[in-house]
This record gives sequence, structure tokens and C-alpha cells, in this order.
Amino acid sequence: MSRPRVLCVSSDRSTRASITLSLTDAPVNVIIAHRFVDAVDRLNHEPIDAVVIDARTIANVAALVDTVDAATPTFVYQETDGETGAVLTRVNTRAADSDSETELATTITEGIAAGTGAEMPTPIEDDADGTAAGDGTVAADRELPDDLERLVSRVRSRLIDATSPLTVERVLREELTGGDRFAVAWIGEYDRGERAVIPWLSDPEATEWPLQRPFGIGTGDHPLLERAIRTRTLQVRQCDEGDGAAVPFGERAIEQGVRSIAVVPLAANGDLYGVAVIYARDPLSEHEREAVRAVAEAASHVLETIAVRGRLEQRERTLHRYERLVETAGDGMYVLDDAGHIMTVNDALVEMTGYSREGLLGEHASILFNREDIEAGEVIIRSLLESGERTDTLEMTVETKAGETIPFEAQIAVLVPDGEFLGSVGVLRDVTERKRQQRKLRERNERLDAFARIVSHDLRNPLGVAQGYLDLLEETGDAKYAEKTRNGLERMESIIEDVLAIAREGEWAADTDPVDLESIAREAWDHVSTAEATLSVAETMTIAADRSRLLRLLENCFRNSIEHGETTETVRIGPLKGDERAEATRGFFVEDDGEGLPAEIRDEIFDPSASTSTEGLGIGLWIVREVATGHGWSVVATESDTGGARFEFEIDAQFSD
Repeated sequence: MSRPRVLCVSSDRSTRASITLSLTDAPVNVIIAHRFVDAVDRLNHEPIDAVVIDARTIANVAALVDTVDAATPTFVYQETDGETGAVLTRVNTRAADSDSETELATTITEGIAAGTGAEMPTPIEDDADGTAAGDGTVAADRELPDDLERLVSRVRSRLIDATSPLTVERVLREELTGGDRFAVAWIGEYDRGERAVIPWLSDPEATEWPLQRPFGIGTGDHPLLERAIRTRTLQVRQCDEGDGAAVPFGERAIEQGVRSIAVVPLAANGDLYGVAVIYARDPLSEHEREAVRAVAEAASHVLETIAVRGRLEQRERTLHRYERLVETAGDGMYVLDDAGHIMTVNDALVEMTGYSREGLLGEHASILFNREDIEAGEVIIRSLLESGERTDTLEMTVETKAGETIPFEAQIAVLVPDGEFLGSVGVLRDVTERKRQQRKLRERNERLDAFARIVSHDLRNPLGVAQGYLDLLEETGDAKYAEKTRNGLERMESIIEDVLAIAREGEWAADTDPVDLESIAREAWDHVSTAEATLSVAETMTIAADRSRLLRLLENCFRNSIEHGETTETVRIGPLKGDERAEATRGFFVEDDGEGLPAEIRDEIFDPSASTSTEGLGIGLWIVREVATGHGWSVVATESDTGGARFEFEIDAQFSD
């Protein structure tokens, strides 16, 4: 259970310290207010169990006491010149108790414990339960006189069709002031932000009183209004010539014969919509008070209905606005409620997903999005609600009715009219093509990054051949070596042009023509330093290929066999036959009788990062794969019958000899 809170109101530091020190050992918490307005603010917005007011530093003690609820023990602290030093006087009981400063804690805690016990007098203000003084009956259980009963009935009947607060104001004002009991009545809205009561005026000329101005709350100028707002109960005050300043228009009311003022809150289900202020020419009887309560209750329920209807209409307008946006948008769009169920989808999303509109509406978002994307979306929604930002973006996939997945970029916004989270809106843009372009660009960049290594790799052999023949030319002077040197240089030029074309076009195969396998194989063999190895052509065939690209492919295959086979003596090439029942060829092979390929790297042999030597095995075979792929062929690395390396190329088109 929380400790009682005692509000100490004093502008003097020593007095505050003295009171706080005296309550150090008491089971209470001391709350400090330096000024009158600070005290009123705390009384209006915080639970306070007792009040101690320093009479020496707070000038308008009476007004502050009047602001405190009658059930809250209130004491006035006064320093004296006598031996007691200070006197604490309780001001809202029948008898005033005076105690020395050393007994402050006892007096206050006993006052809190006593609460509204038998020693408390029955206040002029009514309690919320309708209890009246005197005969022990409850006003709510009494039958009203006929005229008051008719008054309440007329108000209820006229309020049935009320759709605005001004209608409520007009009905109450006209009905309450239509007879002789009540002189003036007006209704005001409590603006918590402005801390003021602002009158509603359906007919500004209906009264001569200046109701155009607001009434400040929290300053102590209007304690009756403040108490009604704070306690949410009917407050009644008798008026005399010396009491006009304590109530709204008090002096004007007294001049016009008013002798009683009632302030009743207009509240329902915890929400305060305003106050009704009623001026009577005579003290209000219990029946009249009960009639005022009944009228206020009817008005409160109508105001609640108007407020709820307004919120619903605002919500409907918001959703309708988003629905129009959803239907007219070219991208896929949806609206989810606060639990993640689909409330609206547009035609574009229906077309994208393959579902019918009826098949999506009412379903949870998991029908379209996987769990990870839903969790990521919930994180974004929470972030938007906490930060106050309007939108955020998320990449996600949508699963269609056919089971396919489509990548989307989702722009997510939250629906928070009047600060209440109603759901979210998503705009889905298909990024399949963008992803494809990004992938192609990434692959092209990877290829371009490898071109420097490719050029140096492919030029090494023709350069070495040309240098060898040039040495022989210098040694022998035989012109035939000059021709072979020229052939090597021309091959280097062809490779450079080939690489530049691939860099510009991004293609490893351009125009295809019928090519004889044996002739191009022997040409490629001549371009490679083959040492003592020999080329064996098992059988020739004609294939459709880009001749220069196929030449590159075979050169790299041969070079791989010679450089990485080490013990290679023979390289064989020939048609790749089908199964035993099929006579047609399905491609061609290149194999050697060298050491072969390590089994653990066969699956990665065509990756440019793969390498088993300082020369870089992966670059040459990566070129082989790229050329094959560019032609629409597939290539696999396996083992030859002699234990060497074997590459099998399966092709789609071929020519008969």
C-alpha cells in the first residue's frame, strides 16, 4: 500500500524544512508547493491525502482551502511568539485543534486516519453517491415533484436526436431557464491543455453575461469549478453579498437575486466533456439537486455518444481515404488492422498474388508474408510509433497462391488518427527486374575485375611461343621462324581484341558458325607450349560455335593439361557419345593421361578463386566455363580412363559431317 501524501504549501524554505523535519518519522510522503498556483496544480492532477498551508507566506489561504476537497484534512500552520513556537489548526472540521510544533506529525497522521469520520461535518457540497443530510434518505431514491420530473423528461426527449455539443447546450439552457426555479444556465468545455473552461454558445445573444471569455483553472479564482472538475461531483454553494468572488459571475448573479450556484460535471466512463453551471434564485432543495444530476447525466451520455461517433467517423474517413489511395495505386497496396489482418487490398496486389480479393480479406498477413518478414514489419511499426516518423522501407518476399516467391520493396506507414494505433498500410513494389539487373551488374563487375588476370593468363603462352621462335630466328636466321613468331603475335592481338569485345558486350559467344572440331583443335594446340606432349583426335565432328571463343576454350583446356598434369604425354579430344542405344553425339570431350584433378576440388574447379598452383588454375578453367555457358553448353570435370583430367561438354546444337 502506498504511503499517504501530505502537500506542504509554503514560500519560506525554513518553514518547509521545519514541517518536513517534523514528519520525518511519520509514515507519510511530503510533497512541496512553493506557490498558490503550484498547490492548485498538484491538487488537480495528483492524489493528495492532507494539506498543510503556511499562513505567513500564502496570502489567499481561504481560497486555497476552498479549493481542497472537503474530505481531505487541511491544516493552517502559524508561527507564534509564545512557548509553543507554532500552531497547527485544522480548518475543515467542526472543532479546530491546536497543537505544538512537536505534535505536528501526530495531528496530521491522525487527521489522515480519521478521513471523513464522524467528526467531519456534512459539507454544503454533495457527494457523488447522492447522499443528503438530515433524514437519512438518499436523494436518488426519492420521487421528484411533477414539475421537475417533467423537466428531466423534456431534456431527455430533446437530447435524443442531438448530434453536436451546441445542441446539448441549447437544450439544457432553454429547459433549465424556462421556469422560475433557475435564473441562468451555461455549459463550458474543459480544455486540459489550456487549463480553462471555455463556454459553448449556441446563441451568444441569449444572455447578457460575458460568456465569450474562458475561465482559468488552477489559479484559485474559480474554486467551485476546480472542485467539480477534480472530484467529478455536483458542487453547490450558497451566495451572499460577501461571497461573490468565489464563483463565476458571482457578483453579477447576486445583484440579479441569485442565492445558490450549482456546478455539475458532464462526464461519462471516465471522460470529462465539460461542466454545467446553474444559478438559482433560492437555495437548491434536494429534489432540485437530484434533477440537476439527472439532467447532467443525460447530457453526459449524449456528449459521450457524440464523441464516440466523431471518433468512428474520423476513423472511417481515414480508412476510406486510404482505401481510395489503395484502389487507384499502380503498385500493390494493402491495409492491415492492429492485429495484422488484411482489411483492404487493391487490384494490383490481387493480380500480383493470384488470390481473389475475397480470399485475402480478413486473413492474417501470414498468408502472403513469411514469419521473418512479419517480425521485421512489426519491428518497423513499433519504431514508427515510438519515434513519430511517418514511413519506413523493408525488403520482403510475397508468396503467391501458386507458391512462387516475388521480391518486393515495401513502404510501410502506420494509421494513428487521434493518437490511437488502428493498423498499418503497405505499398509493395515488385523489384524482380531490379534484382535481376543488380545480379547481372554484379556478375559483370566480377567478370571485369577478372579481366586483368585473364589477359595476363591467356597472353602468357602465345607470348612464350613467339619469344621461343624469335630466339631460334636469331640463332639460325631461318625465315620459317619469323613466320611462326608473327603467328604468335597475331594470336596475342586476337586474344586482346577478344577480351575487349567481351568487356564491352559482356558476352562470351557472339555469332556462331559450323566449326570442324579437329581443325580448330589442332590450331589451338599450335598456340600452346606443349613440350613433348601429343594431341590425339579420336574422331571429328561439326559443331555450331563462335570460332574465336571456342579457340580460347580449347587453348585453356590444353594449357591446363600440360601445365598442371605434369606427367601428361597425350591429350585426347573427340565426340561425346550418348548411351549405348543412342548413336548421336551429345557434345565433345577433352582429356589427358596426367595426374588428374584432386577429387576435393572438382566441384570448385571452374571458380576463378580456385587454384592448386602459383600459375592460377582457376582463371583458365573459369574462362572455359564462361565460354561454354555463353554457347549454352554445360561442362563437368571428371576423371579419364587413364586417371587424368577429363572435361565433358554437352551441347544443344550440332551438324553432321
